[in-house]
Amino acid sequence: MQQNTRRRACGVTAILIAALAAPLATTTGATAAGGTVTGTKALGATDIACGGSVPVTVTLDAQTGIAGAPVDIELVLDRSGSMQGAIGDLKAAAKSFVDIIDEATDGSLNGVVANGSRIGVVSFSDNASVDTGLTADANAVKAAIDALVAGGNTNHSAAISTGQAQLAGSLPGNAKKMIIMTDGVTTVGGDASDDALAARNAGTEIFGIGLGAVDANEIRDWTTDPDATHYYQAPTPAQLHEVFEAIGAAIVVPAATGVTVIDTVAPQFSVSGAAVSKGSVAQNGNQLTWTIAELATETVTLTFTATHLPAAGGGALAVNPSVAYTDAEGHVVTFGNPTVNVRGCAAFIDVEPEHAVNELGTPGQTHTVTATVTDDFGDPVADTPVDFTVLSGPNAGGAGNGDTSAAGTVDFTYPATQGLAGLGQDSIRGCFTHAAGHRVCDDVLKDWVDTTPPVVTCAPTNNPGGGTVPPAGNEDGFFVLTATDAVDPNPQVFVSDSASPAVFGGFPSGTKIKLVQAPGATPNQKPGVGDIDWRITLKGDALVYGVDASGNRSAPVSCLVPPPPK
Repeated sequence: MQQNTRRRACGVTAILIAALAAPLATTTGATAAGGTVTGTKALGATDIACGGSVPVTVTLDAQTGIAGAPVDIELVLDRSGSMQGAIGDLKAAAKSFVDIIDEATDGSLNGVVANGSRIGVVSFSDNASVDTGLTADANAVKAAIDALVAGGNTNHSAAISTGQAQLAGSLPGNAKKMIIMTDGVTTVGGDASDDALAARNAGTEIFGIGLGAVDANEIRDWTTDPDATHYYQAPTPAQLHEVFEAIGAAIVVPAATGVTVIDTVAPQFSVSGAAVSKGSVAQNGNQLTWTIAELATETVTLTFTATHLPAAGGGALAVNPSVAYTDAEGHVVTFGNPTVNVRGCAAFIDVEPEHAVNELGTPGQTHTVTATVTDDFGDPVADTPVDFTVLSGPNAGGAGNGDTSAAGTVDFTYPATQGLAGLGQDSIRGCFTHAAGHRVCDDVLKDWVDTTPPVVTCAPTNNPGGGTVPPAGNEDGFFVLTATDAVDPNPQVFVSDSASPAVFGGFPSGTKIKLVQAPGATPNQKPGVGDIDWRITLKGDALVYGVDASGNRSAPVSCLVPPPPK
């Protein structure tokens, strides 16, 4: 427990021993609210070409403890006559302290104590005076310090009570800090211990600075426990600057110390041009290690360029999905994970039409397929070599190639095999080679069919005796049967009886017959005489039709025999 009074050393000798025994204190305690650190990750582009580059920025936004938790600080400075030789060092050290607070509150040394913090100045000799009230105007505070003039006795009670009176009127949410600097023992005004106790009980944190041969125990009696982080001794005026700096560090509390950021870039990219605005960065392949000794109220960045590797393929890719942050204070910092759209990497192929059916028909027919190469977003990719092959079917072995146009397309046309050998289903494949080395293909089908029946004729022909066909008709009943087909070179010809179910054939095209119509006879077929192939007897009229190898049957044509003469 801190006592109202403490045992004091007696005499000048004891004071000198105490001064020599108390080295300059350096604090390790955090007496203000802890600092904060947040992180962001940003890409310099949302879309890049296949094999293109994107700038990457990893940002740390740091805020010291004082920046995030405002503080009212009262500087209570000794201007008694004994300070005559040290007043210049005191002014320089105190103004340096004001600069520390100024910069720590917003990251900028701009004469403004920001984010709600304020500084006031009380000086004392025989009595205490308010040289400037609590203010955010750092320049006004430094002007008040510059105006100090040494002279008079030392009234510590008035100093502490006046300083506390200023802090008592501070904002409710602001922490209260008092820094009392003195070079002597109390000579007027009585013991200040009660005043210090009242200030501490009101919530004020008191730091004490003893210059030279002071009564250290007296000052320790005023300060907040523990003494190790609240009492500072400056054996000489030149050391005041270091003391005020140490107290500034205790009040400010860095945002973070011992910072390490490990940024691991995705394997789809290479890394170049790594640079940092603070600290240092080391690169090991795709891993960047960024180290910073200390963060104040500031924004710092790691920047680099990520270049896409085409063999990795495109799509919406996370550039650096893993960014790990650590510091001595144990802050947890998370980063977003933006992605970049890598466009133009050939990813897919679509060959059309998927399935086509064509009549084999007239010689000289061809079939055309169109391949379209697209990226991961469905956009066309130009200048991609595509190979085509007819894998199987009547046109197996057909092949071709070409590069895609600006529309991502390339055609392949191949001729159809004619005749019966050209009937069937072709399997056609279109392929390109992915940047990673594997083939990407699509297969389609083409059916070559024959659905057209033959064309048949039943034409009068000469009789076997060599006579000519009478112009008035074919009274002898000699006919030549013909059939032609676009696909089948040898369609068959059949003769059916209109008055019975009898059918004769099939006959090859060019067959000659002797046709006899006898209503009372039994339909029959017998070998012919001479160049007549067959003698066919029917009850009714002859109906002639053709059938090709695909089973297509033509409509019948009549082959009429004139009735016998009466």
